[in-house]
Amino acid sequence: MRLSVDFVSSRFGTAELAWGQLAMWGAIRDVGPDNAHYFNVPRLLAVPRAGGPHHPGAVAAALAGLVGRHDALRSLVRLGAAGPYQEVLAAGTLSIEMVEAERGDAGVAAADLVDRLAGRSFDDGEQPFRAGFVVCDGAVTHVALALSHAVADWHAADVVVRDLRMLLLRGVIARPPSSQLLELVREEKAAPARSDRAIAQWESLLRTVPSIMFPTAVGPAATPRYARAVLSSPRLNHAAQVLARRTGVSTATVLMVAVTMLLRELTGQETSAITPIVHNRFSDRTRGLVACLNQLGLFALGRGGDLVETVMSEYPAVLAAYRRARYDPLAFDVMIDRLSADRGVPMFPSCCFNDLRPGEDPVDAGHADGESELEWLSGMDQRSCHFCLALMRWKGTLGVELSADTARLPKSEIAALLHRLESFVVGSAARELAA
Repeated sequence: MRLSVDFVSSRFGTAELAWGQLAMWGAIRDVGPDNAHYFNVPRLLAVPRAGGPHHPGAVAAALAGLVGRHDALRSLVRLGAAGPYQEVLAAGTLSIEMVEAERGDAGVAAADLVDRLAGRSFDDGEQPFRAGFVVCDGAVTHVALALSHAVADWHAADVVVRDLRMLLLRGVIARPPSSQLLELVREEKAAPARSDRAIAQWESLLRTVPSIMFPTAVGPAATPRYARAVLSSPRLNHAAQVLARRTGVSTATVLMVAVTMLLRELTGQETSAITPIVHNRFSDRTRGLVACLNQLGLFALGRGGDLVETVMSEYPAVLAAYRRARYDPLAFDVMIDRLSADRGVPMFPSCCFNDLRPGEDPVDAGHADGESELEWLSGMDQRSCHFCLALMRWKGTLGVELSADTARLPKSEIAALLHRLESFVVGSAARELAA
């Protein structure tokens, strides 16, 4: 069963892709349509009970207002003769899938619905925003959403959910968005010097690091080739918080430095290099912007030793890695090709780090209760990166997901590295608490 609702906006136009969009569009194209759904951004909103039952027509009207509010949700990304571009629509129709469920089954039905919406790739020129309702006794209990990563990153999806919740509660949002996608494209086009500086910093650092962190295959690949495992660990969550408070940095920084140290040990490389996926939301204008802003930074580490000391000494380099993560991907690719030709090998670490959490986890009152659990997720046949470690909220605590090329890092070593990360960080925190 489906419900259709019309949306309208006074903002529309055709434009190039923003820098973050273009980088993500390239990554999606690289993995192909059979694997591109991995990049989709799912979200699930439990409809607030305030205001009485929310009937499908009213929730659909709120969705229409949401789509009209944000350019990105009306942006159709297409491939033209000169490359990708986007058309932001002035009006259109949103088709909503509706699922009837008993009250006690609504949560399961909602999880199934969001998985289905996010489980297929977005086609060229397709509307980048899918929605579905779970309906119990005539009222919507859950709204399932799936966004194309070519127009929205994970932070943008959180803004979308926040705004939808506000529309359901109040019927209107008084303030307009802090910025819009079309404005972002214009601003980046007018600021090539920023991109040039970031690319020059990348090139300088790339000349000092290994051409790739996992240079050779060590055995036959599994099927599918790219395996994915996630470790949920209250102990690691607690330890990362302890070390973050001791060093005055984020838990993501603690864990990124720890992973980079372990990669140096694992690969035997003299210098370890990792590319954090940076959200690029460091100003008031970008914090509420619905767009794909994230791009890769570059962090390199040439030392081991104590985790706390390394985090503190390397924090300026971490900040520099974050700052060099906004650039024109086309100009960046030119630099990579030139540098690769100079060194005679393809130059890219192919090793990334991504914090997918909407913010820092709440402090857990000093407790680290609960068992760690390692789970294997469905793998992929193709990815754009040999090694990608992501932080997420999983089963009520910190989850660390590792996706890796099994020809370079077998499944046994994927599991071992996740457990090694846990023991390394937990051990460091224990020594700090005992000091």
